[in-house]
Amino acid sequence: MSDTVAPFEMPTWDPCPFCEIVAGRGEMRHVIHSTDKTLALLNPRQFEIGQLLVVPRRHAPMILDLTDDEAGEIVKMVRIAAEALVKTFNPDGITVYQNNGVASLQEVPHFHMHVVPRRKSSTWGSGPPHIAALQPKDGGLKQKVTVSWERAEEIASIIRPNFKTI
Repeated sequence: MSDTVAPFEMPTWDPCPFCEIVAGRGEMRHVIHSTDKTLALLNPRQFEIGQLLVVPRRHAPMILDLTDDEAGEIVKMVRIAAEALVKTFNPDGITVYQNNGVASLQEVPHFHMHVVPRRKSSTWGSGPPHIAALQPKDGGLKQKVTVSWERAEEIASIIRPNFKTI
């Protein structure tokens, strides 16, 4: 874990929504899979149907704050999440990305990796979907696709059975 102060501006969000989920006070229906070190969550912003977030249980604002053990466990969970998304959606590809600091468009000050099933026909292009949402395209398309709680649970319920136990 880094003992240095973040070299860039970090977003603020109090209380941390991921810490709330870890503590059992947040939206638990978004939890797809968990281990003693990580959680795989359904992103309520479904730029692509099935988009997941992998977070450490311990609050770590950015990649420089992770322990080596946490970093390894997160990568394992990302791989397992990707496998589950392939089994569930048979996508054309998987995009994995992570942002650190406001300048990189990090919104929640808790390290998280996005795992996104992608289709060649995607309206979001081939890069990280949140970047495409900010680029003028098709008349200035900039909305964030937030699904209802009911739709989120429906998506989560079809992904959960495809997670293997680690």
